[in-house]
Amino acid sequence: MTPTITTTAAPDQSEKAIQVINLMLSMDPEAQSQTLARIIAATIHDGPGSALERFAATGHLDPETMLQELGDVRVPLEREDWVDALGRYVLFTAGDRS
Repeated sequence: MTPTITTTAAPDQSEKAIQVINLMLSMDPEAQSQTLARIIAATIHDGPGSALERFAATGHLDPETMLQELGDVRVPLEREDWVDALGRYVLFTAGDRS
């Protein structure tokens, strides 16, 4: 008898994230909160170990590395505003820390 392994997948929240990001950007595209920035980073990062993934998970900001990663991100045309918004957040927040 072969043992059966049952796994439960977490529900896909991609559509919900898209709705929240688009809603927040439409309300005030210039005012970028850390919450919105972290949601965007979580949606576009390249995987574990990246600065964008670390920021999404912990809120730790590594401006130089994040900006390099943002320069390499490939997203659909309708999500380019997300990359721009996150880049502005990184630049403005890094400027406040210096």
